[in-house]
Amino acid sequence: MKVYRTACPRDCLGGCALRAIVDESGRLVKVRGDEDHPWTRGFTCIKAKSYPEIVYSEKRLKKPLIKMGEEFKEASWDYALDEICNRMQKVIEKYGSLAILHESSGGSEALTKNIDRGFFNALGGVTVTEGSLCWGAGIAAQKYDFGGLSENDLTEIENAKTLVLWGRNILSTQPNAFYFIKRAIEKGAKLVIVNPFYTGLEKMASLIIRPKPGTDSALALGACAFLVEKNLFDDEYVNKFCYGFEEFKEILKDYTLSAVQEICGLPKEQIVELANYYSINKPVTTLLGYGLQRYRGGGNTVRAIDALSALTGNIGKNGAGVSYGSDIFWNMFSNILFEEEVRFKRHFNKTALARDILKSQDPPIKFALINRANVMANTPNVKLMKEALESIDTVVVIDLFMTDTAKQADIILPCTTFFEEENVKVNSWSPYIYYCPKVINPIFEVRSDEEIFLELAKRLNLRPFYGLTKENLLEWAVKPLQGIGLSFAELKERGFVRHPFAPYVAWQDGKFRTPSGKFEFYSERAERDGQSPLPLYLKPYAKEKDYPYYLISMHSRFRIHTQFQQAKTIEKINPFPKVFIHPEEAAEKGILEGEIVEVFNEKGKIKVRAVFEENMRRDILMVESGWELESEGNANIIIEENITEMGNSAALYDERADIRKVTAGDKN
Repeated sequence: MKVYRTACPRDCLGGCALRAIVDESGRLVKVRGDEDHPWTRGFTCIKAKSYPEIVYSEKRLKKPLIKMGEEFKEASWDYALDEICNRMQKVIEKYGSLAILHESSGGSEALTKNIDRGFFNALGGVTVTEGSLCWGAGIAAQKYDFGGLSENDLTEIENAKTLVLWGRNILSTQPNAFYFIKRAIEKGAKLVIVNPFYTGLEKMASLIIRPKPGTDSALALGACAFLVEKNLFDDEYVNKFCYGFEEFKEILKDYTLSAVQEICGLPKEQIVELANYYSINKPVTTLLGYGLQRYRGGGNTVRAIDALSALTGNIGKNGAGVSYGSDIFWNMFSNILFEEEVRFKRHFNKTALARDILKSQDPPIKFALINRANVMANTPNVKLMKEALESIDTVVVIDLFMTDTAKQADIILPCTTFFEEENVKVNSWSPYIYYCPKVINPIFEVRSDEEIFLELAKRLNLRPFYGLTKENLLEWAVKPLQGIGLSFAELKERGFVRHPFAPYVAWQDGKFRTPSGKFEFYSERAERDGQSPLPLYLKPYAKEKDYPYYLISMHSRFRIHTQFQQAKTIEKINPFPKVFIHPEEAAEKGILEGEIVEVFNEKGKIKVRAVFEENMRRDILMVESGWELESEGNANIIIEENITEMGNSAALYDERADIRKVTAGDKN
């Protein structure tokens, strides 16, 4: 057996360091956590453990496919690549390059995957997407408050006296954090959970708060108002490190305990207790989830929670901070993007992509290439997305499997897994840089994304790609590592290296990247952008009178978006889409646990199995995101393409629905 050190490149907060075990025949047989990594410590999730099943799945695409009539036919790589280039050139000649759409997302965080953006920039510029389906509102918020994104090292959790999991379900989205949370609690720390749904950690918690979905900003501002009224805030920290406190204090008059109690559906006592934890039982570490900013006012929600932490001096100290993400690697490897080649570019919104495609006229979209993304399953308003893709003359998809998006393609190119290629991995939730060696040879006739774009660039004679080959691409792409005193050879030898400038405690020096150089309660930059300069509560788009339940499509611990559903272990454990409902609500509807039900609204319906959960608000329906369309349980069928007030992000949770039993004739 041979053991390789590598890392998971998925779009995940875990960022796990892995060990890949390969047998004498060259077959990947096992994946485990890297026991030498300070975060992983030998642990990894069930998804990563199922990687061998993904690699050798009989469902993997094996050869290029081209649609002939209503069927896909196998083709050679040369034919498929030539056909793609010919079609692109015809579109450019007739309509210009803006008639080409490129959509790519976070399917893989491996560094040289970004050569896709470099390719389309080298064309001179095409139509691309902007915004986020995930966390854009919170990014915008933290830029206004702090001037950028930075967070404490995961190990700093152990130094907290209070841990607040505000909308973050770590057992599903960041399981490697549990070790540090458990150790902190063993040392005497208190755990506070703010979440409308069960997280699995309730037995460890000292305080559990279940606000109405989309009202977290009011809760945070209510806590701030109480602390200011009682003079329990950290005036020394506020005076020295914060800007705009007097203006902030004025708007807090609107967030009395009575007002916030009504907005959030909570007892006043819980608001006060939360405020006291932040003020008295310090230091406080706040781990933010992304669901709380997937509403109309999502950015303001993050700004309000940031403000609560700043008001109480819980920023820039050991065991204190607000963790949302880090921008330390952003733009570090921009050499691979060839942005200097862009002459013009058109932007469509990721959330409203289907609508933008259908209304585009000058020029219309005639060619689309989609990689590292599954827009048919992961974008709101599935019906409209299908219509949009069908309106495009040529759709090319690069993927491992016949996804819902691939089914809409005209040409499909099969790609490698990260075990079948060499790469480097960084992401926005870890300060570590990982070397990921090629551990097995590619199976079937698959190629890496990098090989595909290099071949396309060669055929189109794109100047920036001169001299680049699959053999030298990675070494060229990682040259910026020299700027932080790290050589590629050293990274390969060590396996992973912590960024030398990444802080263990974010903002510890008290120097923020805002115009004032301080934490900003009042942001003039936000005001110039047409936003409120101060955090506030915005009512959700969805109105209670339309449908009785909030519809939330949470991340499952068994998949990352639509990835991993092809693993047999995952399929066995989680075989069908579910809706979690409070048993008292189910009883009123005559719904039995385990039976098939319909969750519906004016946009359509999905079929799911009812699962009872007492530890949740009665006025929500919780479904799992990421199910393929043929399951009939994909939540995006009934989710509108609403956008948050800042950050161009998807307001995926700002939705209402109802639930009903399925009649016997509709169960099949």
